[in-house]
Amino acid sequence: MRLWAFIVLIFGAVSMPAAAGDLDAKFLIKRAGKVIGYHIVGVTETADGYIVDAETRMRVKLGPIPLFKYDHESREVWKNGELVSLDSRTNHDGDRYFVEAERIDGVLMIDGSGYHGAAPAGAVPSSYWDKSFMETDAVIDTQTGEIIDVSVTRLGETRAPAGLLAEQFLITGTLAVNVWYDGEICVGSHFTVDGEELVYVPAPADKDRQYAVLTAGHGARGGR
Repeated sequence: MRLWAFIVLIFGAVSMPAAAGDLDAKFLIKRAGKVIGYHIVGVTETADGYIVDAETRMRVKLGPIPLFKYDHESREVWKNGELVSLDSRTNHDGDRYFVEAERIDGVLMIDGSGYHGAAPAGAVPSSYWDKSFMETDAVIDTQTGEIIDVSVTRLGETRAPAGLLAEQFLITGTLAVNVWYDGEICVGSHFTVDGEELVYVPAPADKDRQYAVLTAGHGARGGR
């Protein structure tokens, strides 16, 4: 199963459309109607910007036999509306990827497992936590550091995966990703990889125990 770090919660380059805490989110990831993982984003406001921590974990099993594992962790640091650093680690079924990026003399320099060099002006990371992402045309893959050209199509109000009527956007690039927003807040997403449809739905507050089961003894960090 080939899965990319198109983690669904929007990012962007500048404004904070809501208070930092309002952008915190937890999503369950479903495959064929069954929960196989989660995606969590935490946004912390600082004196001159904010810090965004994201975590994604997926497990696919056949009974007790593990078939697939995906762990991803990333941290973005924003100051005065600019991304000043990005650090991520990914364990994609045993294959490890990384991104380390830092803004130097006004240019975001990327050192990643898939790209080394300067990011295009205005490029933002593929962590999807801020709706202003819909205004970009270049994305930094938070798994590898690769630069992905994207286009965004506004599809109007439709039903999000959990049933809420919300504004739908189609993002096309490496994958075709559908994302829904209720105001400024992401409320769902789905995309298809190698014939497998993955659906993100907001997680109920009582799902913390399920997170613990999924993450026990596993992590994205611990080497490249």
